[in-house]
Parts: sequence; structure tokens; C-alpha cells
Amino acid sequence: MTKKEFTRPSIENDTIESLSARLLDANSQLSEANRRLQELQRQRSEMLANISHDLRAPITAIRSAVDYLTSGQELTPEDRLSSLQLIDRRTGTLESLIEDMYYLFCVEDTSKELNRQSISASGFLEEYFYDALADSRYSRHTLRLDIDEAMAGTICIDIQKIVRVLDNLLGNAAKYAAEGTEILLKAVCPADEEHLAVSVLDHGKGIPQEALEHIFERTYTVSSARTPCSAAGSGLGLSIVKAIVERHGGTVSCESREGEGSCFTFTLPLTG
Repeated sequence: MTKKEFTRPSIENDTIESLSARLLDANSQLSEANRRLQELQRQRSEMLANISHDLRAPITAIRSAVDYLTSGQELTPEDRLSSLQLIDRRTGTLESLIEDMYYLFCVEDTSKELNRQSISASGFLEEYFYDALADSRYSRHTLRLDIDEAMAGTICIDIQKIVRVLDNLLGNAAKYAAEGTEILLKAVCPADEEHLAVSVLDHGKGIPQEALEHIFERTYTVSSARTPCSAAGSGLGLSIVKAIVERHGGTVSCESREGEGSCFTFTLPLTG
């Protein structure tokens, strides 16, 4: 390994004004880097505090049920069954939270390469949509696909991870939209653009405007009406969506009106 040599920058032709400007710019960049680091540390600390709180509730419930079953009291079969069902539900909550935490950390670990494959954008979305039609999670809703038949574009993606993005977005839509309403999966690929835009639209309760800029943060929960935080979800679903999309070089956003529904849109770079 060769030793890297550092050379002192030449300042012979610099004026006091230009040196001051360069120093000011360097200080500004350093301050911004420190600010970002402090914000990341704050978010991590807050996330760990939230996770500790989320873990405590199911563990306490499981401990109470176990204590009840082993208390020596004469229990009816119904009492035993009820306690075992409680343990089963709370264990599911723990499993969901731990699995999503691990998945999120893995996605954010940039030392691990994505398993990318080049694939037709329309072909991928059509295959996903027809699989979703047979999924019982969406049986009480009407799924609709809107893709331009002439759309031709190639995306280089980790298929399993983008499927996870779509699962999270459609799963949220199905959970919070009224039974019988439509969930739309839409893709737009303008000829003059370099990105594919995929949207999931629902007619659910919507999200408060003041919450929209925070819903993808790992430490933020809108309410039990929109963000999953029960046995059915860990509350990290949208954070996982954001992490996966950004690892692919895309962006994610949401438009919503309370009482009308939400539209989640993510983009992916086109490769051909």
C-alpha cells in the first residue's frame, strides 16, 4: 500500500479576500457536516428510545400472561386459551418489530450490495399487480393498474426490495382505506424524463398536512389511524420504503388530504 502524499495548497496568488472567502466556505461546510451528524445522532437516540418503549408493552403483556398461567390458580380451559392467544398476538408484535428493525438496518448498510437486475419496468409492475390480485390482503378492495401500453423503459433494481416497497404501500392503502374502495397502482414514464414514477393511490382517511413532511422518519408516528403500530405492523414501514428507494437512487413523496385519501409516489432511475 503506497503512502498518500498531501501537498500544501498554493496561496501565492490569493488575495486576503479570496482566502477569507475560502475559509468561510470551509467553515460553512464543516458546520453543515456537524449539523447533519448531530441530527443523525438525535434521530438514532430517539428511535432507540421509541423502540425500547414499543418492546416494553408486548413483553409486559407476555410476562403477565405467563405469571397468570403459572400462578397455581384453578383456570378454566377458556382462561388458558385466552392467555395463550394473548401471548401469541404479542409475540407476533415483537417478531414484526424486530424483523423490520433488522431489515431497515440492513437496507441502510451501504457496505452490502443490492442484488440488482435489469428488467422491463412495465413487465415488473404488471407481474406484481397480477400477483397482488390473488393476495387475500386486498380481497376487500378493488385493485386497478394504470400503465401506458406504449411505456418502454428498463430499470436496474433489487427485485425483492422493490416488491417490499410496493407491499408496504399497498398494504397501508388496504389497511386504512374503506372496504370496497379502489386502490390504484399507476406508473408514468415520460419520454423526456430519466426516471420512472410509480404511485399508489387510495381513498382512505388521509394524513394531516402538518404530518406529511415527517411520515418517512423512523422516529415519527402520525397516529394509530394511519401508521401501523400494532400487531399488524412495526411502524417502520414507510421508513423502509424511503431507505430502499434512496438506495436505488430514487425519491419518495406523499400527497394527502384528510377524508379524501393519499397518493404515495416513488421514482426509480431508468437505465434504458
